Amino acid sequence: MSSFQPDEPVAHVDVHVEHLPGATLVRVAGELDHLTAPAFEAVALPAARACAERLVIDLSEVSFLASAGIAVVLAAGMAAPGRVHVVVGSGFTRRPLEITGADEIVRLRTTREEALAED
Repeated sequence: MSSFQPDEPVAHVDVHVEHLPGATLVRVAGELDHLTAPAFEAVALPAARACAERLVIDLSEVSFLASAGIAVVLAAGMAAPGRVHVVVGSGFTRRPLEITGADEIVRLRTTREEALAED
C-alpha cells in the first residue's frame, strides 16, 4: 500500500462562524492562500450577506496571508450590508491589508474585543 506524501506541507485553514448579539464573527486560523481561499470564501461570503449589523473577520490566528485571502476579505467587506471589522492582531496580517488599500473598505482592529465594541 502506498500513500501520497507531498514535498511541501499542504496548506490548511479552519473557518468558523459564530452569531453573537449584534455581530457575526468569522474566525480564521491557518494559511490563507490560493489553495485555502475557496474554503474561506464559502463560509465568509454567506456570513457577510446574512449579517445584519456588524461582521467581524478575525485573522489573528492566520499564519500566512496571500492576495487570494485578501480578495476574500474585500469581497466579504463589500457583500456585508453593515459595518465590517477585521481583527489583525499584532501580527503581520495588518501590513498587506494596508498596502492593498483594504483598510479603506474594512476597519482594521487589533483585538476581537475592540472589533466587537460599539462604535
